[in-house]
Amino acid sequence: MLRDVLRPTDWTRRGVLTAVAVVVGLSVAWLAVQATVAVIALTKAADQAAVLRTALVVGDQQTAERALDQLTVLADRAHDSSDGPLWWIAGHVPLVGDEAQAVTTISSGLSVAVHDALPPLMEVADQLEADSFTVRDSVIDPALFTSIAPALAESDAAFAPVVNEVDQIDASSLFGRLRRPVVAAQQQLQEVGGVLSSAHRAADVLPEVLGTSGPRTYLVAVQSNAEIRPLGGVPGTWLLVQADDGRISILETGSSSDLPQLDTPAEALSPQELGLYGTTVATDFRNSMLNPHFPRSAELASAIFAAHRGIQVDGVLAVDPVTLAYLLVGTGPIQASDGSVLTAENTVDRLLNQAYVEYPDGASQNAFFESTARSVFDVFTAGQGDSSTVLRALAEAARERRVLVWLRDPALEEELGNDVIAGRFDPDGGVPTVGVFLSDRTEAKLEYYLSSESTVSATRCEDDQQKLLVRTQLRSTVPTDPASLPLSVTGLAPYAPQGTMVLRVRAYAPSDGSIDTVQLDGQEVPFETQVDGDRLVAYLELDLAPGASRDVRITMTTGPGQTQDGRLLTTPGIRPGTTDVGFASAC
Repeated sequence: MLRDVLRPTDWTRRGVLTAVAVVVGLSVAWLAVQATVAVIALTKAADQAAVLRTALVVGDQQTAERALDQLTVLADRAHDSSDGPLWWIAGHVPLVGDEAQAVTTISSGLSVAVHDALPPLMEVADQLEADSFTVRDSVIDPALFTSIAPALAESDAAFAPVVNEVDQIDASSLFGRLRRPVVAAQQQLQEVGGVLSSAHRAADVLPEVLGTSGPRTYLVAVQSNAEIRPLGGVPGTWLLVQADDGRISILETGSSSDLPQLDTPAEALSPQELGLYGTTVATDFRNSMLNPHFPRSAELASAIFAAHRGIQVDGVLAVDPVTLAYLLVGTGPIQASDGSVLTAENTVDRLLNQAYVEYPDGASQNAFFESTARSVFDVFTAGQGDSSTVLRALAEAARERRVLVWLRDPALEEELGNDVIAGRFDPDGGVPTVGVFLSDRTEAKLEYYLSSESTVSATRCEDDQQKLLVRTQLRSTVPTDPASLPLSVTGLAPYAPQGTMVLRVRAYAPSDGSIDTVQLDGQEVPFETQVDGDRLVAYLELDLAPGASRDVRITMTTGPGQTQDGRLLTTPGIRPGTTDVGFASAC
């Protein structure tokens, strides 16, 4: 019987099973070690990618080269540690397959980036210094962009497939210690890809924009965030600027009072536009920025300008005083026309509040704002200050959607694509996008005292659609004794007590989505539903008394198939901060 128990076939079977178990155990242990190495490398690589991205934006050659060297070492380490048959097998094993495939994709993408996409940039690195892109004596050489365009095109073409693959990684399905480094590296690869794509398009567009084919004129609209509008604020000051073969000059300056309201719209409006904004969006220059899709707002602003001045501009550039404050970090202080000194620290307060207190009449205000805008322009085009800091300031303002550009030439406008600087609010596709935009009704300057914060959370996923909770918190810091403020700040609106803001809130649902409920301060309230293209818009008007707070909560449902992470776009205010943020999917 003992011989029966210890049959050789049993020993053979046990030996095989033991050997398999040992091999599997060793494989798992080896994968765990390699995964740890890959995780550490990816974590460090994400940090270096962030350094590289910033250096590319501002043209810091030495920092970019150091970051690329370190990134190459880390990318090779991550790639070597996440490649081979065992990783292929792990990628097809339930539960851990998504993580393994994500690590492999990210590591492979990093390898392509450092070995194929970024080296062409290093070949023209001597031309990418920040000083090269700085306007000097009102001139920037268009030939610079022509010379670097081929290298940028090569880098962009090599990196585009990487971005496409990385975009497919569903970070919400990852778990454990791999999730954070994968997500961080994914974000940095996407951002570096965005920088390369933007730089490529800019090099193609800028020579024409700078007037290599003949003089071009541009309308620069300076928005006042103190009288808020969806894209920032009322365009109270404007400059007419010319670019002629790289030479930039001011032709004229003025204010919105120089462009009085027209009797008839400067351009035909669609029924949807009339329902959303009324006729003033095409008759009153101050209301031309009501549409959060900047290309359309720019068209209307240019049409109103043309109706008054008889000039069809080649493009529109919108900026705000916060952008000017960012620029002064790099240029240094400037002296205003009244002798006061504007710095990065006091410019927002000076332009959006104190100027209205010190100059209560409109003519004096306009003169001060126009001269200040001209002074900032002159300092910028003279190349004063640290060029790297100036470029970083412009990049930061652009990320916050404070610098917006529209070009009349369809081919050039198409080149801008979906860059944040284009200010597009197009149909979503698979990424659900929510917009929450504010507009003042009182013609006062009270939004200097407004604190606004909006968030979106996806609460659940049902039948390939997401349920969203959109929350906007508004708070007024207007003094409790608003009579202490001049009428130039509080306004003369007959339908609101002095110092009370009257705000129009428009919340845009994702494409083909729905708006389900609206709550104001915890109570469900009726709301008006409007339509903008393929989006429903919840319209709500509310009062915000001095020192008061309001809480707006809106539930929405995304369009069919919108299961990815989403975006939230909001109105830029006087406080620094991004107005284009993501939110996690519930699917």
